[in-house]
Amino acid sequence: MGMELIYITLAVYGMGAATALFPKKMEMAAHYCAVLAAVFGSGALLYQSAAYLMQGSGSLLSGSWAFFTFNADRWSAVFLLITGLAGTVTSIYAWGYAKSYLGKRLRLLGGLWNAFLLSMVLVLLAADVFSFLLAWELMAVVSFLLVNHEAEKKAAHNAAYQYLVMTHIGTAAIMIAFLMIGSQAGSLDFAVLGQGVLSDNVRNAAFITAFAGFALKAGLLPLHVWLPNAHPAAPSHVSALMSGVMLKIALYGFGRFIFQFLGPMEFWWGAFVLVVGLLSAVLGALYAQMEKDIKRILAYSSVENMGIIFGAFGCGMVLMTTPRHDYALIGFLAAVVHSLNHSVMKSLLFMSAGAVMHATDSKDIEKMGGLGKLMPWTAVFTLVGSMGLSALPLTGGFVGEWLALQSFVTLAGSSEGQGLRLLGALAFVLFGLASALAVGCFVRLYGVVFLGRNRSRLVERAHESDWSMRLGMGLAAILVLLLGIVPGPVVAVLQTAVQNQQTLWRSFADMQKVWWFGSGSYAVYAPLLLLTVLSVVLLAVALMTCGDKSFVHREVTWNCGTYPTARQQYSATGFSKPLRRAFDFLLKPKRTATYLKKGNPYFGRQMEYKLSIPDQFTEKLYVPIQHYMVWSASFLRRIQQGSVRLYISYVMVAMLLVLIWGAM
Repeated sequence: MGMELIYITLAVYGMGAATALFPKKMEMAAHYCAVLAAVFGSGALLYQSAAYLMQGSGSLLSGSWAFFTFNADRWSAVFLLITGLAGTVTSIYAWGYAKSYLGKRLRLLGGLWNAFLLSMVLVLLAADVFSFLLAWELMAVVSFLLVNHEAEKKAAHNAAYQYLVMTHIGTAAIMIAFLMIGSQAGSLDFAVLGQGVLSDNVRNAAFITAFAGFALKAGLLPLHVWLPNAHPAAPSHVSALMSGVMLKIALYGFGRFIFQFLGPMEFWWGAFVLVVGLLSAVLGALYAQMEKDIKRILAYSSVENMGIIFGAFGCGMVLMTTPRHDYALIGFLAAVVHSLNHSVMKSLLFMSAGAVMHATDSKDIEKMGGLGKLMPWTAVFTLVGSMGLSALPLTGGFVGEWLALQSFVTLAGSSEGQGLRLLGALAFVLFGLASALAVGCFVRLYGVVFLGRNRSRLVERAHESDWSMRLGMGLAAILVLLLGIVPGPVVAVLQTAVQNQQTLWRSFADMQKVWWFGSGSYAVYAPLLLLTVLSVVLLAVALMTCGDKSFVHREVTWNCGTYPTARQQYSATGFSKPLRRAFDFLLKPKRTATYLKKGNPYFGRQMEYKLSIPDQFTEKLYVPIQHYMVWSASFLRRIQQGSVRLYISYVMVAMLLVLIWGAM
C-alpha cells in the first residue's frame, strides 16, 4: 500500500497543478480544487511517511517511471514527513488566505502551489543524479514563479530574479560535485555513486562545491542574500512552505552527500560546517533584531535556525572523526529534530504574519500595536510560535536546541585534544549568543505587534482571520506544544532514521544515557514533570491572587501634565538600540537627518530622521561583484559589431584554438 499511496500523492499534486488551466470564470472553483488537492496529497504523504518510519523496513518506494528513477529510504522519509506536515497545515490556511488574490492570477497561484509541493517530493524520491537535478531545477523554477507572483511590484520582481540567479549558482555547484564523484564511480546512480574510489583532492573539492550549493539553498551566510528578499515578496503561505520545507531539503541533499557519497569524513569538513553554521545563527538573529518588516524578521530568523541545524550537523561530523564517533548521533539527531520543529514553528509564524498583514495591509511592525485585542486567536498562536523559536521549555523549539546544546557540550568535554575542546567551547558560546538574540527578537516582535496601543490607523480596521486561517495556525500551534511536551515518541522515530545512515555507531541501547527523556547522568529533560510542577505553581499563585482582598487603585503613568500618545510607547527601533550600538562595528547603520523647515522658538525646527541597516554582505561582497560584471559586460559589447563575417571569424578562431589544444 505504501508505494501506491506515494503514487497517489504524486498524482493528486499533479491534478492540483493542472487547476491553473481552468478557465478564468472558474477561478474560485480552481482555487478550491487546488487547495483540496494539496491538503489531501500532503495528508497522504504525512500518513505514509510516518507509518514507514514507525514500522517500515527496507525502502518506502523503489522503481522508475519514464526517465525518472525513484527510491526512498528512511533519510528521505524524514523529510517527506516534514513536507507532508507543513504542506497540510499551510494548505488549510491557504483556503482562506489565498482568496485575497482573487482577480490576481489566483488559478496560477493554486496550480503553482501544488507544483511546488510535487517538486519537493520528487527531489526526496530521486534515485540518480539526473532525476535529482531535474527535480531540483523544477523546485527552483516553480518557487521563482511563486516569489514573482506579484510581478507588478518592483520589490517582488527584483527579489524573484535575484533568487533565480542565486539558486542557479547553487545548482551549478551541486552539479559539479555530482560530476566529480560520478566520473570516478562510473555511474550516476545513487546506489553506485558512493562506491567509487576518490582521491583526497577530489573528495575535498566535491565537499566544498556540494556544501556551497546546499548552503546557498539553506540560506547560510554569506550565501543568504536572496532569502530576506524572496520570503517577504512571496505570498505568506508560500513563504511558510519555503522556510518550513524547502530550506530543509538543503539539509537532506547535504546529508545524502555526507552519509552516502563522500566516504569517511574529515575533521576539517565538520569544523567548517560547524563554524559557518553557528556564525550564520548569530548574524541571522542579530539582523532579525534590526528589521521592521515582519516577514524579513522571520526570514532572518530562518537564517539563524538553519545555522543552528547545520552547526549541530557539523558537530556530529566532527565527532565522527574522533574515537567518540558513537556520540556523533547526538549532533545528527539534533539537526533532524530541529528541522522538524522549525518547519512547524516557522510555518506557524509566517501564517500569523500573513494574517496580520491581511488585517492591517502593512508589513511594518512600527505601524502596529494592540492587535492582541482585535485578533486574539492570532495573538495566541503567534505567542506559541514565538515561544517555540525562543526555545522555551515545553515547546518543540526547546527539544531540538537542547539536543544541539548536548552535542556542543559533548564536543567541549572531549578528551581527545585541546583543539576539539576549544572548538566545542566556541560552538557553545556562539550557540548561546544566537539563542539569547533569538529570545530578544521574538519578545520585540510579539510585544510591538500585539501589545500596547495601536500606532497607526491601519490597526483600527484590523479584524480576526477567517476560520480556515485560524484552523491552519491552530493545528501548527498545537503541534509546537505537543512536540515539546511529549517529544519522546517523535524523537524515537527520528533517531532510527539517523542511526540507519551509519554503521559505525554502537547499538543505540548503549546511547540511552545521553538522552533527556531517560534517566541517566548526562542531562535530563522531563517535560511532563516540568508541566506538572509549572501547573501546580500557577494554580497556587492564582489561588493566592484570588484570595487577596486588598484594593489596588491603578492610574495612568504621570506624563508631565499631557495625555500619553501611542508614539510615546517603546518602539521596535528603540527596543533594538542597545544591540545596535553594541554591534555597530558589524551592522554599520546609516543615519540621515534632514531639517524640513524653520520652526518656532519653543519647539525648534522639524526634522526627518532615517535609519537603515544594509546587509553588509550585500554591500561589501555582492554589490562590488555586480559592478564588476556590469563593467565586464560593457567591455564585451565592443566585440558586438553587427557583422556576420566578424562573428564567423570568431567561431573559426575558437575552433582553431580548440584543435591546437587537442593536438598538444
